[in-house]
Amino acid sequence: MSELFVCEKPSVARDLATALSGGYKEGEGHYIGNDGKIYTFAFGHLVSCVSPVTINEDWGWKGNINSLPFFMKDIPLMVLDNPGIKKQYKTVTNLMKESNLIYIATDAAREGEHIFRKIYKLSGIKKPLKRLWIQDMTKEGLTKAFNNAKDGSLYEGLATAGKLREESDLLVGLNSTMLVTKLSKSSKVLSLGRVQTPTLAMIVSRDKTIENFSKVVHYTIVATDKNGAKYELVLDKETHLTRSATEGILRSLGNRTAFDINIKKKKEKPEKLFDLTELQKFMNEKHKWSAAHTLKTTQALYEKKYVTYPRTSSQYIANDSELPELLEKHASNKWISKIINNGYRMEPSFVNHSKVTDHEAIIITSKVASNLAGEESILYNVIFTRFLAAFYPYAIKEETTATFRDNEHTFKTKETVLVELGWRELYGETLQAGVLNNASLDEVGEYSLVEKETQPPKSYTEGTLLHDMKHAAKFLEDDSDKKMMKTVEGIGTTATRDSIIEKLVERGFIEKKKNQIISTTLGRELIDMMPENFSLYSVRLTAYFETMLAQVELGELDEATFYEELEGLLSKTAEEIRGNVKSISSAANLAKEEVAFCPKCKRPIYENTKAYSCSGFKEGCKTTIWKNGLEKLGKKTITKTEAGKLFGGKTVKVNLKSKQGKAYKADVVFNLEKNWIEFSNK
Repeated sequence: MSELFVCEKPSVARDLATALSGGYKEGEGHYIGNDGKIYTFAFGHLVSCVSPVTINEDWGWKGNINSLPFFMKDIPLMVLDNPGIKKQYKTVTNLMKESNLIYIATDAAREGEHIFRKIYKLSGIKKPLKRLWIQDMTKEGLTKAFNNAKDGSLYEGLATAGKLREESDLLVGLNSTMLVTKLSKSSKVLSLGRVQTPTLAMIVSRDKTIENFSKVVHYTIVATDKNGAKYELVLDKETHLTRSATEGILRSLGNRTAFDINIKKKKEKPEKLFDLTELQKFMNEKHKWSAAHTLKTTQALYEKKYVTYPRTSSQYIANDSELPELLEKHASNKWISKIINNGYRMEPSFVNHSKVTDHEAIIITSKVASNLAGEESILYNVIFTRFLAAFYPYAIKEETTATFRDNEHTFKTKETVLVELGWRELYGETLQAGVLNNASLDEVGEYSLVEKETQPPKSYTEGTLLHDMKHAAKFLEDDSDKKMMKTVEGIGTTATRDSIIEKLVERGFIEKKKNQIISTTLGRELIDMMPENFSLYSVRLTAYFETMLAQVELGELDEATFYEELEGLLSKTAEEIRGNVKSISSAANLAKEEVAFCPKCKRPIYENTKAYSCSGFKEGCKTTIWKNGLEKLGKKTITKTEAGKLFGGKTVKVNLKSKQGKAYKADVVFNLEKNWIEFSNK
């Protein structure tokens, strides 16, 4: 065998075999192309870092706390303890041994590179490597990626950054979590992490600002004309008038002069193309979708070859040379027909090679979508319309401002209307007729005193939280810190931000209420435990590490320097925790929160670190739902809400994965007699 392609998922392996080999036949854990090429897959991660406790028992939960923080370089690797995964690892490594050339065809990003490199490193195999950078799952996109394959050595920096990211997150997370949990004597694991903790700190800070907000009642003066236009007293933004001061101004008025109308036309270019974070934000605001749900649905569209790679942080495309051919494939669409017939080109500012790193913006592919329904159809239309809008002319808005003077005071009103549809035609908008441009002073009525009050900031939604994670530079004061934060595009990555939010929910630190994200008592106590300058609370820290990882990718920073910085952080964090840790009352209370009532003995079911268990266990009742009861089927944890429904005899629909790594949904129930979760159709 000469050429082997190692993919991240079976579906990608099949698509590659179809595109490059003209078809395939199925083998055990791989596909054999019609031309002899071999395509295998990894189900995502097959290999992980070993648990540090297997190296030194003092580095685990039962170890000596005085041995923390522990630090090590080059953490050994192991195959994940799952029969299906072990079998596939053996298949992949055997195929690698038989090949002459290996193509890395995992997802084209740091994590995808890392998935392959862990398998490659643990196997000890040394073969020539080439890298496919797949952005478009259509036949044209896969063929292009193959024709542009680069030597694997060009991605050594990316591979090293992936390794260092996993090791640093493991070391920071385990050390800080074990220290704060043990020293606080918490009955619940108090999880800390390089990205999740500053995110939680942002949410807690917002909630406290809202709760501590003291509204300021203030007053202004308004006069309304016959068309309803409100002319309001012009004040500085920070000026809040008392009632008596406003009444004093009101008594001085009575000499209106200098009526003026100013009309400006403003061009409004189309909204930028989507990156993942902006798509998640849009879907949360417009459709109340969670970030995780948006990513999952976009991934499904990508795997069906209808949209380009979803985990992108770019809102630009590198060049527009392939767009005419793409548009021609969709020429039956009336809006695209108009683009072609009128010779429209994409907004030039959206085509910028320098602003595209790993992946371009999320756009449609040349494959015409068919038979889409439900949520996939909704999301595809959102991406499709945003893409088309990028070709349409600017919308034109007419902004009219009318002012007049009364003694030394100025009154102003403003009206904005759409006078040329441009790209807004795609969104069903219509032209508007303004009335303010014909206004006159004699049409303005009497003054009235109006009471107002200042408003607190709004609670986070997933959309606004994602936005603030991406634009976390605004939370920093130092210009150099702001610049660094903007360079790495905030905290977390486009591919991980949604999972960070879900982890905070699962760990009981935040909760979702009617599309709002609110910190729990436990989450607040965890943040309040440490001073404001605690290393893990700062968004600067995660930006600093992302900067170093980016430098590693580019070969500008070596491993030794990164490890030195990481070891220093671990020591500093441990010192801060030891000097400030205190007990958390809500952690004990959480363990006693009633999840449901036992269907056998009717006693309360309580949550603990590993399960939801009946409080009558001392009396012999063994009713339990283990949180990891579906882990082997791809679901990491059973949530409290799901457990409550299962104990109540209800059927719960869950997201699972097959042994081949294919995502699917299934209905499950709790079997009270056997004390386990099973498929409802059994």
